[in-house]
Parts: sequence; C-alpha cells; structure tokens
Amino acid sequence: MHRLLRHIRRFFRLQPGRPAWAAGIRAALAVTIPFSLATLLGFKDAGWTGLTGLLVTLANPGGAYRGRARVMGAVTLLGALVGTIAALAGGRLLLDATLLLLGVFVLTFARCYGDTAGSVGEKLAVIFVASLGAHAVELDAALTRGGALLLGGGWAMLQSLVLWPVHPYRPSRRSIAHVYTSLADGARDLATLSREGAPAEVWTAATTRHLPLRAKIERARETLASTRVGRSEESRRGEHLLVLLELSEQLLGVLFALAQAMEVASPERRLRPVREQVARACDWYAEISQRVATVSLAPETAAVYWPRFPTHHEELGLRGKWLRVVPASVTELLTRLKGHAVAAQRAAMAMRRGDPVEVGNAESMLRANRRRPLLETLRANLNSRSVVLRHALRAGTVACLALVLTRVLGLGEAYWVVLSAIGILQPYSANTEERALQRVTGTLLGGTLAAVIATGVGSPLVLIVVIGVLTAVSVSLLPLNFGAFQILLTPDFLLLATLSAGDWSVAENRALGVLLACVLALAGVWLLWPYPERRRFPDAAATVLRADGNYFRQVAASRSGTEPGVSAARRDLGLAMIDAEASFERLMAEYRGPAHRLEPAMALLTYSRRLAASVTALGEQKSVIPSSEVLDVVAHKASGTLDALADSLKQGQTPPPMPELPLRRIANDPVSGPLVERVPRQLEILHGAVEKLAWT
Repeated sequence: MHRLLRHIRRFFRLQPGRPAWAAGIRAALAVTIPFSLATLLGFKDAGWTGLTGLLVTLANPGGAYRGRARVMGAVTLLGALVGTIAALAGGRLLLDATLLLLGVFVLTFARCYGDTAGSVGEKLAVIFVASLGAHAVELDAALTRGGALLLGGGWAMLQSLVLWPVHPYRPSRRSIAHVYTSLADGARDLATLSREGAPAEVWTAATTRHLPLRAKIERARETLASTRVGRSEESRRGEHLLVLLELSEQLLGVLFALAQAMEVASPERRLRPVREQVARACDWYAEISQRVATVSLAPETAAVYWPRFPTHHEELGLRGKWLRVVPASVTELLTRLKGHAVAAQRAAMAMRRGDPVEVGNAESMLRANRRRPLLETLRANLNSRSVVLRHALRAGTVACLALVLTRVLGLGEAYWVVLSAIGILQPYSANTEERALQRVTGTLLGGTLAAVIATGVGSPLVLIVVIGVLTAVSVSLLPLNFGAFQILLTPDFLLLATLSAGDWSVAENRALGVLLACVLALAGVWLLWPYPERRRFPDAAATVLRADGNYFRQVAASRSGTEPGVSAARRDLGLAMIDAEASFERLMAEYRGPAHRLEPAMALLTYSRRLAASVTALGEQKSVIPSSEVLDVVAHKASGTLDALADSLKQGQTPPPMPELPLRRIANDPVSGPLVERVPRQLEILHGAVEKLAWT
C-alpha cells in the first residue's frame, strides 16, 4: 500500500517549470500536416505518416543542429527501413514471436550506447512492432508503408530543422544561462545564511537544495560539446561559451568552499563581521552572475547594467580591525570569488561585442565525455550484472509472450498489447510500477475521452484538428507531468487508429489490451531476471567512496583547487553522487522492510557529500594554509580508508578498523583548522554506515 500511495503521489506531482508550448505546437503540426496531406491525396496508409511524424518529433533531443539531425534522421531512415522489412516478414505465429523476441531485444539493447541511442531504439521498436502487426502480403504495400513512414519523418525533420529554425548556439547559451542563474540563487542563499548565522542543519538543507547544479553543468557541457563538433564558423561565440562554462565549474567550487567556511563561522560570535562581509560579496556576485545569464541568453540584444565590482581590499571590507581578525582562508576565498566573477563578466562582455577570447586554447577547456569503442561498450554489457542486458532480454521475452498469449486466447489487437507491454516495461521495478499506473489511468481516461470525441464529432477533418490540439497540449505538458501527457496522448493513437480502420470498437479492445499489458510487464520485471536495487546500491556507493578518496588525493597533491586534475576529480565525484542518489531513490521505492534499515545508506550519501564539501573548501584555501603537510597526511590516510570501505561494500564484508589520523591545530585559522578536524568525524560516520549496511 505504501508503494501504491507513493506512485499515486508521483502521478499527480508537477515538475517545476512551464509548459513547452512551442514543442507541443511543433508535435501537433508534425502529426496533422502529413496525415491531412496523405488523406487528401487518397493515400492508403495515411496513419503511418502521423505515427512517424510524432515519433521523430518526440525523438528530437534538442541541442545542436548536428546532433538533432543525426538522431531524427536515424529514426526516419531506420524507421522506414524497419517498417518495410517488418511489413513483409511474419504472418505466422511462430515466426512473428521469434522476430519479436529478437527485434525488441536488439532495439532495447541499444540503450547500452547511451540515452540517445536508447531513445532511438525505443522509437524504432514501436515502428517495428506496429508494422509487424499489420502484415503486408505484397511488396508494393510494404514499400508504400515505408514511403509513408519516410514522408512523416521527413516532414518532422524539415519542420524542426528548417521551417522552425533554431540558432545553433542557442541551446548551449540557454543551458549556460541556467547554470549562472542557479549560481546566482546559490550565492543569494549563502548570503542570507551567513548573515543569519544559520545552524548546521540549515546549511545542510541549503547544500542539498543546490545539488542539481552539477547536473546542469554536465548538461551544458554535453550540449556545447555536440554543438562544437565539426564546426568552423562562429568559433568565437563558441569559445566565449567554453570560457563561461569552465568558469562556472570554478565558481561552483568557490561557493561550496565559502558555504563550508561560513558554516564553521556561524557559531563564532567574534566572526560576525566576517560573515557580514562575505554576505556582501555574495550579494554582489549574485548580481554579476544573473547578468551573465542575461547576456548568455541574448548576447546581441541584452541591455545589461553591470554593478560596480569591488576593486581592492578596502571596498571588500578587508581593512583595519576586521583585516586583523579575518582568517586568511576566507580572504583567499573572497579573492578567488572576485577573480572568477570578474573573468565571467569580461567573457560575457566580450561575447556581446564579438571580441576575441583572451585565452590560449579555449578548446582544451571542454572536457567532453570520452566515447568507448563500439565493441568495448558491447562487451562491457554482455554480462549477468548488466542492467541493460537484463532489460533487453526481459523486453524481448515479454513482447513474445504478449503476442503468443493474445493469439492463443483469441484476443483482438495483439500488437497493441505488445506495444503497451514494452512501453510500460522499464529497467527498474519501481519505474515499471509507476509507468503501469500512468498507462492504465491514461488509457482508461483517454479512451473515454476518445469515445466522447468520436461520438460528438463526425467529420474526419474536424477530428484531425482535435488530434492536433490533443497532441499540442499533451507534448506541452510532458516536461511537467508524464501522467497528463499519457492521458491526453492516448486519444491521439486511438483516433488515428479508428480513422484508419473506420471501426470505433478499436478503443474498447485497446483499453482491455493495456490492462493485459500491465499484468505482463509487472510479471516480467518481478519474475524475469530480477536484480533488485539493494544489490546495485552497494556498487554505486562504493564508486562514490572511491571517487571521494581520489578527489582528496588530487587536492592534496595540487598547489590549488583550480588545477585541471582537481576539477576532473571533482566532476567524477559529482557524477558518481548523481548515480548513487538515483540508485537510492529506486531502492526506497522498492524497499519493503523497516525504514530504519535505510538510515545507513542515507548517512553514507550525506557524509560522502559533506566530506567532499570539506575537501573542496580545503582545496580552495590550500595556498594559504600554514601547515599543508598536515593536509597531505590526512589525505593519504583518509583516501586509503575510503578505498577500504569501498572494497568492503562491494564484497559485502565488515570493513577493517579505521586508522587514527594524526592531527594538530593548523596555526590559529578558525576556519581551515575546524575543516581539517571534521575529516576524522566524517570518516567515522562513513565507517559506521558501511558496517551497518547489511541488506536482507
């Protein structure tokens, strides 16, 4: 019951943001225009044009033209090819079941090459199953269907890439603007909490609230990398964006370090003036960051008033009595904040004026993800622990069973059951349960809506307009709530099917088919090669601990926290944290035991993040820490302890005793000293969490 209530709450939960009306209108035009044209011309397979137009539009990943054209073109061309071959194949139960098993497995296994390849595979699987279900005896009929698929996909590409043009760098500019807006929000939070002298739990909550910043930087990095590939024109604009992206990484580190420093300073009454000056600096930086975001969105037209930034220590308050009591570590952080902020402001101004970039090799700043060779990726996923392989086997088997079962029982719409089953089936059980609830609700409500529309509207042309409106609204709501998207999109498929078949009883058959598909999908994810999240989470947590240890080693071995090795290690740690937190979310959705058994996992993630924050703060202050050899010793022993904890997690064994860390007070710095002294306490909590992690 708890899991059902959780899924229901998620069904009605709205994501932050606004409806994507432009995407919705584009999807509506992609469906209705080729369908209307094919219908007016008397094209027999008009419904296929609308189907592929919708699928190609939904496959549009956004971002650079090159990447969008590649993905949409793959769905269009491969969809036409797959649809033609599937139309000729099959016709007999045994052959159809075999083709479904192999075809769905291969197309689902494409997920091993990333989310984009997985999305293309999903769209091709829909075309494959639908075309296999509508067997074409003659070659001419199969070629006609392929032409219809090509027409619908080609129109969707023409509309998205030519008739609805997007500036090639606009997606990158938008992504980087989101990053700087989030940095500004984080700086305002930091200023408020510094002035208030907030307690530790409030600082922790604020840090958690701004964790999505790492994911935003990664999305901006991927978008910019795909834009820059193979481009020779507009290189100056791209180089400015590269500089802003790299600076956002550095600014994120400084803000995290300042947050740690101010959390340490909050209980100290004598450091109240220090906190006030830090708050002033953060307010100033937030204004700069917001204006950088404005220029990133509209470099040529944005009218920006830049606030006058402090130019020397006196304007920052670093003078007189305050200068004598301010920790050197805080002075260093404020200096770094000012330097990075001024650099970001200058880069934004240069981008607006079209000035050259003031760095030697801007391209080297873009550390895009390295792609492994195709065969290496394939081999890495051909093992029993691969989530992708298990899901592909499960999807192919469920598709085959759905076809055989519906044929044996004499149920209509066998291939609709297959499509629904593979659409509901997800790699993880919690996601499959949630998708089943959404699909059943969407089909029942959407089927009812389709029946009402079909009863009240008799003209096919009016129905096409209704289909367009439903498509526009459903796709617009997709970023906010998948359930609403499902409810409004279901009538589209039903109305398109009934317009093509001329039989309104299709809606009833498909509603019954979805119920059967839900049963098959849930049975598949629960019974076929299950790999519960409680077995995956220790591996994800171990990866975080290793990344934490490597980050600490890099910080200790570097001269400052801005070196490339440190930034790369910090990025690796951030990505590992994202994966582990997603795994923990799935674990909570699947878990049926007592709640207190999840507390060690929560503690492990929380204190891994806190340890990383402490290391970030120490790295940013390293150049002014009087006794850096203490940090070297602590880093060496702490990273060794983290590696041992990671090994214990992966092997399911009790970790060895934690070694003592020889610490001594670092001079009289009231910030750096407590940050180093936090490390043993954080390691002790991590050690205890690993000891308690014993899943049943």
